Amino acid sequence: MSVNDIKNTMNVMFMGLPGSGKDTQAEFLQKILEERDGKGSVLYIYTGARLRKTEKSGTYTAGLITEKIMKKGAKAPDFLAIWVWAQSFVSELKKDNHIILSSSPRTLHEAKALDDAFAFYNREYVFPIYLNISLHEASERLSKVVDRGGSDDVRIDDVPETINKRLAWFETFVRPAIEYYRTESKNKLIEIDGNPHDPERIHQEIRRAIGL
Repeated sequence: MSVNDIKNTMNVMFMGLPGSGKDTQAEFLQKILEERDGKGSVLYIYTGARLRKTEKSGTYTAGLITEKIMKKGAKAPDFLAIWVWAQSFVSELKKDNHIILSSSPRTLHEAKALDDAFAFYNREYVFPIYLNISLHEASERLSKVVDRGGSDDVRIDDVPETINKRLAWFETFVRPAIEYYRTESKNKLIEIDGNPHDPERIHQEIRRAIGL
């Protein structure tokens, strides 16, 4: 890539209710970009997975993540979420990497921090994508996945009570971030209907929306 190719790097954040398909769509996008630009061309950051990895590290912080977040179905504090992607940017990001974040940002504060980071790295093509599904659809999907016993979007502690908590804090915390991209940020929100049970169709809609 040339010096000017940094302007063509894609920077995509996937937001939505638990169960909306953020991780699936992030992985689809990573695959298509790496097929085009080569393996390792994408820095993919899944905040939840990296926090769970930290939880297993045996540190004092790991214990608090287990007690205060995982066992209670609570939202991670902003500083931890920002730390996850910020340390990845600092230690792993290459000039010509595309960036994909799944489940970030989760708050208005984090959204503004991401805007600052993208500006620092001179990133022009920034796409906040909101996979919009109904609360009923999200609850149905999560309940089915818990019954089957697996998905990156479902935590091992997920039971109806913690699922309901996670759905509730979406409105309290994530919704303001979505509205920020809709009304204030220069990086304008892209809203995609995530209700159809057709991940490939949704993927194609995302590609059209970001010009890929």
